[in-house]
Amino acid sequence: MRALRDMTTIQIEITNACNKCCSNCTRFCGHHKKSFFMNYETFTRSVDSLDGYQGTIGIMGGEPTLHPQFERFVRFIAAKFGKNPATQRLVYPLKDFIKAQQRRDYESFRTVDDTFKAVGPGLWSNMGVSYKKHYEIINDTFFVQILNDHINPIFHQPGLVARKDLGISDDDFFKLRDKCWVQNEWSASITPKGAFFCEIAAALDMLFDGPGGWLIEPGWWKREPKDFGDQLHWCELCGFALDTFMRDGTEEIDDVSETLYEKLKNIGSSKLKSGRVNLIKVENGQIAEESKLENKRFSAAMPYAEKWEDRFNAMNSVLFASKYDIVDIENSEDFGIKLNKLLDTLGEWIVVKHPDVQLVDDFCERMSKYVLNPGTMHWLDLSKSNDMEFVKSANNNGFVAMFNKNALSLREFGYDRIAHVKSIYEIIAMWQPNKVVELSSAINKSSGLLSRIKNGRYAIWGTGMAGNHAVDAIQCAGAVLVCAVDRNCAKHGKDFNGMPIQAPEYLLQHSDEFDWVIAANYTHYEEIKREAIDLGIDKNKVLRITDI
Repeated sequence: MRALRDMTTIQIEITNACNKCCSNCTRFCGHHKKSFFMNYETFTRSVDSLDGYQGTIGIMGGEPTLHPQFERFVRFIAAKFGKNPATQRLVYPLKDFIKAQQRRDYESFRTVDDTFKAVGPGLWSNMGVSYKKHYEIINDTFFVQILNDHINPIFHQPGLVARKDLGISDDDFFKLRDKCWVQNEWSASITPKGAFFCEIAAALDMLFDGPGGWLIEPGWWKREPKDFGDQLHWCELCGFALDTFMRDGTEEIDDVSETLYEKLKNIGSSKLKSGRVNLIKVENGQIAEESKLENKRFSAAMPYAEKWEDRFNAMNSVLFASKYDIVDIENSEDFGIKLNKLLDTLGEWIVVKHPDVQLVDDFCERMSKYVLNPGTMHWLDLSKSNDMEFVKSANNNGFVAMFNKNALSLREFGYDRIAHVKSIYEIIAMWQPNKVVELSSAINKSSGLLSRIKNGRYAIWGTGMAGNHAVDAIQCAGAVLVCAVDRNCAKHGKDFNGMPIQAPEYLLQHSDEFDWVIAANYTHYEEIKREAIDLGIDKNKVLRITDI
C-alpha cells in the first residue's frame, strides 16, 4: 500500500448524485436512497486540509457539476490556486475536444519528486448538461480534468464482492490487499463523513452508513499504511484487489457477491429493487462463467477503455451546440436595450450581425461540429478584415459577433450596464480580452500541441495517455512515427494510432528504422531507459516524454 502523501491525487467527494447509473460504479450510484451534497464549510475545510500536499486535489462525485453550489465551490478554488496556466487552449472552437483537453492537461503537469503530475485542482466529470453549463469556469480554473462521458463501452470491474464469499484465506487476502491496484494507483478521499485512505473505502462507508473517516484537519494526508487502522475493514467488502471480471458500464448492472447482496437488501437499494443487480455464483472458490454473462474480456491487464479517445463520443455528446439564433442589429443609441431583449428571449448561442452581412449558407451546420467555450466572444470586424471563411458578402463596416448569453463576461457586466451600450464595439471592449477570438479561417489555430520535437523518425515505448501525447507531438512537428512498443503483452498486436503495438524486442530488430525512442511514461523513464539499453539501444537515442 502507498502512503497518502505519495498519491498523485486526493479526491474531495462533493456529491454522489449522478446522471448516470453505470455498471459496477466505484461510487455505487443508483443504490442510495438519497444523494448527499457536501456543504460549503466542509468543502473549504477539505481543500484547506490539503495545504502542502504536492499533487492533484480532485473534485469528484457522482457527477460533481450537479452540486447546486458547484460554481461557488469553483470560485473558492480559483481564489486559492489562481487560473489554470493552460486555460487559453480551450478558448478556441474544438473539433477534437478530448485530444485538446489531453494536451491542455499535459501543459499543466510538471515533475515533482521524479513524478510527472499536476499540483493543483482537478475535476472528474462525465460531461453531461451540467458540465456544459459550467464549461467556462471549469476550464478557467482546473489544472487537469479526467473526463469520460460513459457513452462508449467502458469496462468496470465489480467492486461489491467480498473476499470471504470466494473462500480467500486471511494470508492470501492480506497479500492481495496490500497490492490492490486501486489503493496503489488511485486516491485517498474526503467525504462529508471524514477522510479515508482509499476512495472505495470512503464510498462503502457512505453506502452502508459506516462510522466515518478521520477528522478533516491539516496534515491528515501524511498518514502511512501503518496508520490506516480500522479503515482497512472496508477492504473485506471490496472486490478490486481480487481476480474477477469486467462488465460494460453501459449495461447499468452491478455484479455482487452474496454478502453484499444481503447488505444491499438491508439498506433498501433502489438498484437492487429495479432488478439491475447480478448475484454472482461461486463454485469451489471461483466465479462461475455463467455469472459473468457475456463478458469474456477480462484479463489482469485488461484496459479500462481501448483508447483514451473512447472516453468521449463526438456523435452524441451534449457539448456540441445544435442551435444558433442569428439576428440583424445595427449600432445605435438603443443598441444595449435591443441586446438585453435578445438575451431575454433567444436561446443560449446568439449571432448578431450588421444587416449588410450575409453568413455562409451552412454556418449553423459548420458551427455544430465544434465544441465551443461559452465564455468566448467569436468576433469578426469587417472594417479590419476581409476573411470570408464564414461570411459570403458584407460592406466594409460590417461585423459578426457570436456568443453565449451565459458568458461570465456578460453576467459580470450586468443587465443595467448593457442597457447603456451603444455599439458592439463596447461589448467587445468589456469582454475578457483573452476570450475574444476571431471568427475567421484561423478558427483552429490552437489545435496543435507545442512541440520541441525535431524532424526525424521516432519510436514510442508506451501506449497509454503519454503515448498519445507523444504521437500528437510527432505529428505536429511533421516528424515520422515508425513504431510503438509496450511491455504489456495483452496490448501486442492491438491498434495504436494506425499501427500494431509491438513487443520491446522489435526495437532491436528494427534499430536502423528510427532515430529516437520516446519513453512515453511519466514516472518510469529510468526503468524504460535501462531496458532499452539492455536491448542494445544507444542511451542517447532514448528521450524523456517531458523533453518533447
